[in-house]
Amino acid sequence: MTAPDFSQHVPQHVPQHVPRHFPQHHARLLHELGTRLLDSRKPKTKSEVFARALLLGFFDTCMQTGLDRVLVALEETSPPLDPPLDLTDRATLADHPTLRTALAGRLDAIQLDGGGPRNARPQQLAECLLGALGLTLADEPDPTIELDHAVRTEAMAALASVVDVELAVPQLRETIIAEARERCEPRYHGVFATITAQLDETAMRMLKQPKVPLDASQAVQRALSDTRDAVLARVASAAIDRAKDRIMQADADAAARIDLPVTHRLTPRDVAILRVCDARLPKLPARVVESLLGSLTELARLSWRAAERPVRPYAASQTFAVGELIEHPKFGRGTVVSGMARRIDVEFPDGTRTLVHVPPAK
Repeated sequence: MTAPDFSQHVPQHVPQHVPRHFPQHHARLLHELGTRLLDSRKPKTKSEVFARALLLGFFDTCMQTGLDRVLVALEETSPPLDPPLDLTDRATLADHPTLRTALAGRLDAIQLDGGGPRNARPQQLAECLLGALGLTLADEPDPTIELDHAVRTEAMAALASVVDVELAVPQLRETIIAEARERCEPRYHGVFATITAQLDETAMRMLKQPKVPLDASQAVQRALSDTRDAVLARVASAAIDRAKDRIMQADADAAARIDLPVTHRLTPRDVAILRVCDARLPKLPARVVESLLGSLTELARLSWRAAERPVRPYAASQTFAVGELIEHPKFGRGTVVSGMARRIDVEFPDGTRTLVHVPPAK
């Protein structure tokens, strides 16, 4: 299995009913994008250049959140754009002269190099971006499915049972090098050996850049990059399958959502794999498992009930620690919030009360 071709998820022709809005609950992502780009922006950067970076980031945000419907909606522009908008890849949006010029004009109006509170800038950038693209923020229903904390724990264990094995050192390095070599033309095999000798223990990073011909280096690096994505996609999908089986036992509808579109064509599985393949995510097994579970939780709209804490019946002859849950015959269930000597403060539904207990042994 190779990494999913997300460029094929945005169709050329758009149905007229596609809404031109951006989900309100994802507005924070646009603020985060603005903050990140502002932090790396050099003073006096031309608005056209910064507009392009914003549009690239907007495309990536939509793809990594399953919001391909928003990208589809951008093709339904009236009056028609000249040239027509073709959203088969991120550059077609970022380099569209009409949209980039419109965004640059809005950036000029807010004077990024002028005065004003910096913490207001991300909001302004989000407004500029949405305005230039003709999008509005809108609330959407929240069809969240709630599952037990135990299911979350078991889903994470299922993910880890695949990821921990497949991404283990040195197996990961050996797999990537073997598969990447098959992708390389035989004439580059000598350079391939030279370059791969300088890879770290996971084959994800170069420890030292050897001096080799540029064309050969580019061919080898392309083969390595494609292979990394393919291996990660294969491992992630197998791990998701195993987690999905566990979720299925608890709730068939929740499991089905993993392979249903989030907004248009991209599914939680697609986006989870895309996030794992992102170069910014460390390819440590624990981080990959965390990313996969977080993606499925967010994109399939799952929530997890908190793990139940044990409840101890209250008795003055017992010892209680801060944080414990107790059951009092008169006041009901409460949480110990503080303790001193022979007394504890317990927060009950009708207020905090002080009770006696046996102090812990020293």
